[in-house]
Amino acid sequence: MLRLLFCLIFLSACSMGTIQKGGEERYVYDSRSEYTKEDLVELAPKIVTTSQRDPRVGKLDELFGHGQRPLKRIGIVIFETSIQPTLGGLANDDKVFMSDAGKQLLTEKYLSIWEQSLPVLAPDLDLVTTAKIKKTKALHAYGQQVPNYINSRRTALMPDDIFYLEKGKKTSNALVFNPRGMRDLSFLLVPATELMGGPKWSEHNKSFLNDLVKELKLDAAIIIMSKTSWTAAHIEKNSGAIIPEEIEVKISASTLLPLGLYHERLEKLGNKEKTDVTLCYRSYEAQIKVPALISVDPADQKFETIEKEIVSPLLKTYTDLTQMTLIRLTEDLKKTW
Repeated sequence: MLRLLFCLIFLSACSMGTIQKGGEERYVYDSRSEYTKEDLVELAPKIVTTSQRDPRVGKLDELFGHGQRPLKRIGIVIFETSIQPTLGGLANDDKVFMSDAGKQLLTEKYLSIWEQSLPVLAPDLDLVTTAKIKKTKALHAYGQQVPNYINSRRTALMPDDIFYLEKGKKTSNALVFNPRGMRDLSFLLVPATELMGGPKWSEHNKSFLNDLVKELKLDAAIIIMSKTSWTAAHIEKNSGAIIPEEIEVKISASTLLPLGLYHERLEKLGNKEKTDVTLCYRSYEAQIKVPALISVDPADQKFETIEKEIVSPLLKTYTDLTQMTLIRLTEDLKKTW
């Protein structure tokens, strides 16, 4: 508990002096609508909040200004998810639950959406895929191997992966933090992106990030946390508020430079200080809630209903929110070219 309290105090202190842009206007998003790229470009600044903060040494405008190395070669080095977490492993009124394998499959689907969207939205970027990242020496020198809950070659959700469950029934409390074969770099209780991400300097996993970026010759590393959940209609116990049936999707992402590349930029500015922290260029946060049909008659409690009423709008919303986040992220990367 003391460890968690310290981390929360640390995160709060590191948010001081942050400049935020976007995400403040009212918007209407419909998961049933087909949005064009132009539509998403217009929605992106309304939904996605961009944050930046000058580090302890140097100013961002100078560190990424004229004469500095452009950010073009990037890779997603940490990809974490929190999917429908269930307190204590007991079923509650949310009704629809996922197995460990289901959460892992959905995590891998999320990652594929990022890696497929990046080349389309920013073809000038050089994306190093996680398939290459997983083969590096640096990745296997840190963290620990995470369990693989999928024993067959498949990518689609099956009835055993996501299902209706009566209130009070026991279900898994495991969270999947990385896709199959990747490493778990998180602290107990506090995910890695909570400590490494955001518009601040970071001491967490600085050696891992520095070694990995150096081995892959990256200009910057992207770390991502995706949180998705759904809830049936209910009355909130404390406030008495009526909670509608809905799906919630949250994404947070940060563009990080390891200490080695941070030193190079400082030296170009004539500053020889060797501050051993990770530098954040920009961070992004976005959230969308969409209506869902979760409470259905017993006769309709089947996999096909879940696919139509939850999985389909969830993936549609996640894809659009990912692309809006990438639009903001790549716009900022191009400012360094």
